[in-house]
Amino acid sequence: MNYSDIHNPNSKAVAVPLTAEQATDLIIQRAKQLVSQLIEYRGHDKPPFLAEEFGRLQGIKRIMKADLGETSAVLLRFHDGYVIKVNQNHSLARQNFSCGHEIGHILFGELKLERYIKNIEYRTFDPQGEADARKTARERLCDAAATELLMPEFVFRKYLSGFGVSVHSVERLANIFRVAIRAAAIRVAEVSPERCIALLWRQQRTKSKALKLAWRIGPRGESRGKDNYKPVHTLVRYPSTLHKAYEYDSPVKCCKLFKVDNAVKRLPMESKGFGRGETRFVISLAFPDR
Repeated sequence: MNYSDIHNPNSKAVAVPLTAEQATDLIIQRAKQLVSQLIEYRGHDKPPFLAEEFGRLQGIKRIMKADLGETSAVLLRFHDGYVIKVNQNHSLARQNFSCGHEIGHILFGELKLERYIKNIEYRTFDPQGEADARKTARERLCDAAATELLMPEFVFRKYLSGFGVSVHSVERLANIFRVAIRAAAIRVAEVSPERCIALLWRQQRTKSKALKLAWRIGPRGESRGKDNYKPVHTLVRYPSTLHKAYEYDSPVKCCKLFKVDNAVKRLPMESKGFGRGETRFVISLAFPDR
């Protein structure tokens, strides 16, 4: 099944229930079409790819900045087009991704993917839990669209190959594509020609100063909700090599035990700290094949 099957109202494929993978593939295909339109309009494929550029192709009348409190962005629909309000208190990189996410909601509606959300089976008798799970599935699809719009796979892969797969490259790619460090790290794991695991660590607000794993993404994004590509120890006590990355701005290297393909392996890992104060975090890249 592809985007044209969904977009064509006469296609019999429209009635077929979608899996999570099919729904994700469809919205990414649609995002890729939008990227191709933009590249043709511009005449080049050089980053950054800004959400406002795609907005002009999708009937968005205006992108406004406002104080939205805890909300990143909102999409407003009018009879003559859309308006996106984005949180002016967030970084420009986060604003860019938030706008891309809202464009993802437009693509979600175009593809009529709400039927996928309704077809998800839940093993729960909690109506609120079902609503939250459906919302999470919807938001992930919109994030997938935003990722492809702002960091098109073929362009991002080209720049990554030029820089080399390392923690040094993450910050460079984030700056070039005007996305957050975390978004760039995830994209590295997703498109790297070499198998790569991206991880984010945060310091616990306790006297122990332990660093706790917040999330990890395996090659091609395979590790969501699974034990594969997961560190054996997700809490690192102070002091450690990982703490050196947290406390200083220089990258550090170490080896760490991971669960990989039904085995426990010691993998080389590179780490670097980003942010300041309470927002400080560490990004690591681990390499199963080195």
